[in-house]
Amino acid sequence: MPRTDGRAGGWLGLGLLFVLYVFNIVDRHIVNVLAEPIKRELALTDAQVGFFTGFAFALFYTLMGVPLAILADRYNRARLIAACSVIWSLMTAATGAATSYLQAILSRMGVGLGEAGLTPTANSLIADLFDPGRRGRGLGIYVSAVPIGTMLAGWLGGWMAERIGWRHTFIALGAFGFALTMLFLMLFREPARGARDLAGVVDRALPRGFMTTLRHLLSLRSCRCFFPAFAVVGFVAAAINNWTPAFFMRSHGLSLATMAATIGTVFGIGGAIGMIGGGALADHFAARDVSAYLKVPAISLFLALPLYGATFLTSNTWLAGALLIVPVITVAVILPPALTLLQKLVHSGMRAVAVSIFLLVFHVAGMGLGPLVVGQLSDLFQPQLGPNALRFAILCVVPFNFIAVALLWRGARYVSADLARMNGDINATTSSSTIGADRAAR
Repeated sequence: MPRTDGRAGGWLGLGLLFVLYVFNIVDRHIVNVLAEPIKRELALTDAQVGFFTGFAFALFYTLMGVPLAILADRYNRARLIAACSVIWSLMTAATGAATSYLQAILSRMGVGLGEAGLTPTANSLIADLFDPGRRGRGLGIYVSAVPIGTMLAGWLGGWMAERIGWRHTFIALGAFGFALTMLFLMLFREPARGARDLAGVVDRALPRGFMTTLRHLLSLRSCRCFFPAFAVVGFVAAAINNWTPAFFMRSHGLSLATMAATIGTVFGIGGAIGMIGGGALADHFAARDVSAYLKVPAISLFLALPLYGATFLTSNTWLAGALLIVPVITVAVILPPALTLLQKLVHSGMRAVAVSIFLLVFHVAGMGLGPLVVGQLSDLFQPQLGPNALRFAILCVVPFNFIAVALLWRGARYVSADLARMNGDINATTSSSTIGADRAAR
């Protein structure tokens, strides 16, 4: 049986994590694709849809991310991922069985609880599957599962809903997720923790946990800039991602199947190009100037701003779809460099918790508030703007990304000093351990 714990097995391990993450994203985003038929059957308002698709999921996704990440930094990570995958698959199936708004909310909370354990744990595993110089590429490929999964959610959601209905679509995806979990358990083997780091054995002995990791992150000036920047990015991105399918159906009159295929393809291909490219750019430019870890995201996000505005303002359907491709690509670039930097700024025993804190910030403001705010604005604008209410509700949140650009650019000034400090801490720890070992030997 193939193994994933050796050097040659790193790509197999990454492939398994990638496939699992793809269907994690499918289960997460297919509710956005199917929001309109769900809204009609359960008689929901836009604000209720925003709460159901956004906050209900984000609440448990963020709350459970930290305790699950603490477990990941202490125990077998592969088994933790498998357990979480079973939970989110069962809760995805339960979404299809919901007959009331409350049941729908509870099922999405359950999906959030299960999915909270994957990404922090996977980031920790990828850091142990690849050498530091290749982690940007590895993380770029891993997070490209987000757009690929979003694309599949569009394709599968539209195609399956028209044939078997939205309820059976959720049930079928839950059953497939369970089967995929069994395959992951059979093939994935836990790599040695910290083995790819210069001081991997030593820094595992450092104190671990939420407060230790949080204090460490707050002590780094670059983190104090890029964490709030990604809170803003998450707010805008979740608002756009959750409501774009409904926008194209309402403002451009697309059918469910046409919308799903079109928007799914744009987000899937554009996002994958951006994320894989973002990982490669992180490794390439940061080899010369480490501030590129945050400068590349800042520039990419700035380029996306006017194109988002043009996308949601034009009345030409196909022009809107074509314009959307570019900001999808440029925004997708920003995540791999930030995650790669985060892995370099913490010790191996802190990695999963550090990512969970990052996701906590990203999703509380993002997935939790973005869709809800746009839904409330849409309801507010509805009497005056009718079908265009959602268009202008989305446009209200896009300019917030100017704040994120400024924070990322400022944070780039501190990356070099923070990395130098981190390397100094590791070298000091290594030297102390070496001296101690020499004394013991004498």
